[in-house]
Amino acid sequence: MKTITGKTIHHTKSHEIQAPIFSKALIKYSVILIPVWILCMTGCGYSIIGGNPPLPRQAQSIGIYPVENHTFVAGLDTKTNAEIKKLLEANASVEILPANLADLQLTISMNEIKSKSSGLDSLQNAGGVIFYLSGSAEIKERGNGAMIWKEQNLSVEMIESSSNNLVSNSLELSQENLDELSRLFAEKIYHRLFLDF
Repeated sequence: MKTITGKTIHHTKSHEIQAPIFSKALIKYSVILIPVWILCMTGCGYSIIGGNPPLPRQAQSIGIYPVENHTFVAGLDTKTNAEIKKLLEANASVEILPANLADLQLTISMNEIKSKSSGLDSLQNAGGVIFYLSGSAEIKERGNGAMIWKEQNLSVEMIESSSNNLVSNSLELSQENLDELSRLFAEKIYHRLFLDF
């Protein structure tokens, strides 16, 4: 600091650069804002899913009633039941119990399988067959019977290419087709289970 004719002149060393106030505030409040943002996202139906997402309503266990099969395909119910159990068993935060003992009770109904020709694509190549599997699912709390969610129009589809020598208007499903439809249907229910509004 120097004094010239009664005036005080302050010198600031070049290496003494202070961080902007905005940067300090951003760092300070990000600790609060990030958790709030995550809570808002999950509250709007977005599920931040890792390997072991928790069940709705802080439930610890789930029971699966025998899958109801209203399609013409025998055994589709057991395949779907096995697939949903496999997905749930892989989740370390979920315990599978008999439905009459579990916190949550899952009911699955498979209503219809249909197919239609996929026709010609934009390159005018012969299409194949699109198979649709539709059904419904609901989950209730065992204690009070409260409905947590119910989906009446669950559906999945798969395309069987004509390159696999399949007649384009046939309803015949190969074992591979059935396994794939069961897997897709089970996955859709599993992901819906953890989308908690």
